[in-house]
Amino acid sequence: MSLTPAVSRRHLLKTGALGFTGLAAAPLLGACSSTSESASSKTVAWETGYLSFFFFVVLQETVKREATRLGLDFVGKNANGDSSAQVNDWNSLFLQKPRYLISDALDSEVLVPLTRTAKTKKIPIGMVDTPLTGGDVDISVTFDNRQAGVMAAEKTAELLIARNGSAKGTVLNAYGSLTAVALRDRKEGFEETLKSKYPQIQIVSRPQNNDHAQALSVVNTTLREYPALDAIHVPTDIFLPDAHKAMQSQSRLFPVGDPKHIVLTSIDGSPTAHEWIRDGQLDADISQDPIAYVQICMELLEKYAVKGEAVPLGPYQNKNYFWEKATIAKSPSGPMMTIPPYFVTKENSRDPRHWANIVTDQWKLKETQS
Repeated sequence: MSLTPAVSRRHLLKTGALGFTGLAAAPLLGACSSTSESASSKTVAWETGYLSFFFFVVLQETVKREATRLGLDFVGKNANGDSSAQVNDWNSLFLQKPRYLISDALDSEVLVPLTRTAKTKKIPIGMVDTPLTGGDVDISVTFDNRQAGVMAAEKTAELLIARNGSAKGTVLNAYGSLTAVALRDRKEGFEETLKSKYPQIQIVSRPQNNDHAQALSVVNTTLREYPALDAIHVPTDIFLPDAHKAMQSQSRLFPVGDPKHIVLTSIDGSPTAHEWIRDGQLDADISQDPIAYVQICMELLEKYAVKGEAVPLGPYQNKNYFWEKATIAKSPSGPMMTIPPYFVTKENSRDPRHWANIVTDQWKLKETQS
């Protein structure tokens, strides 16, 4: 099947072709010899760790829209934050003999054996957002989470230098669940950068375990314990409203530029983050691209895995995406495309290729917090 970009992005720039650059001569990883037995299936299986967070709603909505565009059916399951339930969901979806299964891991280790089960059943597997640490995955499309953490740390230090005259101050890192390799990488990138390069910056490292109530409690508690807290970092925009609410409740919420402002940084590039960057409520946000994750994952599964072929390694280019260029490389779980992180700024925030602008302006989805 010859694929073109999804309708939303194709309409944006009216470019006709996807940009694989250099893949024709690229090495193959674990090449298969026959067409997948599931190729006759018209069902795309999707399993998500959450639907209570908007980011994951966008992932699922993209799967549905891409399935419709390709003339395929959609079936989905939601683990509701339970990694054991995610295992059960995968096994249940295998029984439906889907064309392929796409998932976002809650636990990057526990699903590894199931990828081998899928291989015996000749059901291709695609991972998006949070990859696995091993196994046999046909294609993973993810994000340089560690570099995103590094970028957030460097920006935090830069802003503290501007305010305090040197890289000093106290920073809260309200980190997420460490069973997910993506959040683990973000924590390590952020904290190791500050510790190694800016030793005078004190890091208050506290877990919020991907829970709104815990995130709110962590920020509230830290604000009380550190009356002169200089900065807050949350590893995902999902918890920006919790940090905002805590600062507001303690009369510590001031706009960017105010001497009393607490530096606030995050990662994701959500609609809320774009709005707060423009309004001066958020200092820095680093974007990933959930729409691209799914579109590219399905593109490569259709082009290669469904036909029993391995996804080739090499550069990928597509100007329909804001980041434009990425690389497919070998990983412990199979071929993996890593999308580069980038800052959302007041200057680039209106670019229609941002996933936040697509879901808001084209899909008319409203970001919600549950």
